[in-house]
Amino acid sequence: MISTVRQIGVATVAALRTYLRELGLILGFVVLFPLGFLFFLGAIVQPGLRTQVVVGAVMMEMALLNVNVVAQSIGNDKQSKVYDLWVSLPVSPIVYVSSLALSLLPFSLLSAAVTIAAGVLAFGVVLPLSIVPVLFVGFLLVWASTLGIGFAIGVFGRTPRQINQIAQFVGIVMTFFAPVFYPVTFLPEPLRIIAYLWPITWGTVLLTGLLAANATTVLEATIVLSAFALGSVVMIARGLRWRQV
Repeated sequence: MISTVRQIGVATVAALRTYLRELGLILGFVVLFPLGFLFFLGAIVQPGLRTQVVVGAVMMEMALLNVNVVAQSIGNDKQSKVYDLWVSLPVSPIVYVSSLALSLLPFSLLSAAVTIAAGVLAFGVVLPLSIVPVLFVGFLLVWASTLGIGFAIGVFGRTPRQINQIAQFVGIVMTFFAPVFYPVTFLPEPLRIIAYLWPITWGTVLLTGLLAANATTVLEATIVLSAFALGSVVMIARGLRWRQV
């Protein structure tokens, strides 16, 4: 266990150095894009839904970008043969995937913090200081619950182009066809059942529950997201197609 953690740390630092070379592009995409989307939707929705829009923007940063980054990073590594090097090493795929995701996590957390601050200052979202630490724990849980999706897209996709297309398609479904920018109650009953199969739906439920101080909702969403996160870890650790591609 200690050896695995050490390997994840070393790999994460290496990946982070790569991202820091492209800091401007990363900050522009991870921080500014969701923030611009937030102000666009905030200007056209009714005031009662503005908190939901803020939560939706945070979900884009913590979940959607995580899926895309993991999947597309695997695709790029396949093209450059770095993926083959990782597969040949006597390490768990958990080390590889965790390093990819962790290297972008600081930027995603920064983006989420900026978005929440904009929600408080521009849209009047109520955020008691006492829940800020819990809110960031919620961000991390949402982030962990989507790792398996990015990994599955990356390892099952054959080419970088195919992986990118699948990641973009899944991202569109997760963002615009899941109840992220609007409450799940807006959906008809059959679609609600499907929506609850997505971790991003439960992430939205968790964050809105935290902002509304609804302990029952927060507990329920935490349990479900923890199950999604555990499922992601188990799937990645089993190394689906890890040694077969």
